[in-house]
Amino acid sequence: MFIVSLVFIAAVPKVYSQADDMSKVSYNIEGVFQCDWNGKYYVRQIGNEILWFGEDDSVSPLWSNVAHGTITGNTINLIWGDVPKGSIMQFGKLVIQINSNDNFTLISQEGDNFGSSVWNRITPQ
Repeated sequence: MFIVSLVFIAAVPKVYSQADDMSKVSYNIEGVFQCDWNGKYYVRQIGNEILWFGEDDSVSPLWSNVAHGTITGNTINLIWGDVPKGSIMQFGKLVIQINSNDNFTLISQEGDNFGSSVWNRITPQ
């Protein structure tokens, strides 16, 4: 006769605190940025993770994309992809240098051509 013993461990979920995660990175690039490819990017930063939505026109965009990546030091590594709000459908990987909380530049890319190479913070209108 086999006796099977099951042990259940109750995991207590950690309460998420963005303030805790933000202390791990030197930059805060959350906000709205204008790029050199005539578009706007809406950047969300959660600790060292970056999410963005970018488009060249809010009503009828030729391109619109989303991205997810991480900050390490002054570098962002991310994966991006166009979404069907625009007519261009491409994707790839980017390496971006953070120059300040208000500016970053493209270092390298893989995959389809990504047009933007410079982003500057703007005040949302």
